[in-house]
Amino acid sequence: MMLQFPRLKTLLMTFLFVVGHGPPPVWMTDFQTVNASASTAVTEGTSVAALDKKNMKQYKFGVSAVMTVENWTRFTLKGQSVDVSGGVSFHGSTNPPDIKPCKKEVLAMQNGGSGSSYGIVSWLVSTDVSTNNRRFVLMWSASGDHNLYSNWMGLGLTGKGYTDTSEEKRYFHTMYYKTNTTNLTFNRKEFYGNLDPVTLSDDEFEMWGTMTKGYQAVIRVIFRPVKDNNLAPEILKKVQEARNTPTTNTTTNGRSQSDIPTKPR
Repeated sequence: MMLQFPRLKTLLMTFLFVVGHGPPPVWMTDFQTVNASASTAVTEGTSVAALDKKNMKQYKFGVSAVMTVENWTRFTLKGQSVDVSGGVSFHGSTNPPDIKPCKKEVLAMQNGGSGSSYGIVSWLVSTDVSTNNRRFVLMWSASGDHNLYSNWMGLGLTGKGYTDTSEEKRYFHTMYYKTNTTNLTFNRKEFYGNLDPVTLSDDEFEMWGTMTKGYQAVIRVIFRPVKDNNLAPEILKKVQEARNTPTTNTTTNGRSQSDIPTKPR
């Protein structure tokens, strides 16, 4: 049967060709590969050395939470806002430094007169387009009585363009007891028997965090981009080098040969 609308057929074929032959996607390298590159690229920020000088161990706090946050993106995490709901801040919440790309910074909290240490801290994710800026939120709860409570941590992101901090007084309650809100998406996890990380991701960023289960809780959080072109330049360079470095196999006659570099997924 003859097609009665040949121009429609031409347009359809053109559309299918364009869809199937668009620009190549940005590679999204697996976490382990980026982790290997970041492990040597990320360096300590000013707050790390400052905490070492304070020698936190000498104070013998009953409960403490030391949080190290690594920024693997090319964007600066700035405008830190801290709300300590239980306990007091020991280091890092007064005039805190921004977390620059490929840097890690540290905060330390302790229980003070309270039995536990808990609260939230957030950073402004300063992207290329101000209307896409948002806040990255970390919730922690280091228990002062493990017969009754466990350690908990939550990771959250506000929606694109939402940078208001006026609601952050309620964020701990929301992230510890409630579910996602209109402006805040998060995941939380108990750290007691299962110490696997808590994670959160969307189309732009991935967050990964671990927490120890003792009274002196040690927290490590990684903030990384989904797409490689938003990695910190130092990390991206190492990722590209890893992609292009041939592996060496030994043949049956004992001689070595280089394989074709593995194509990223």
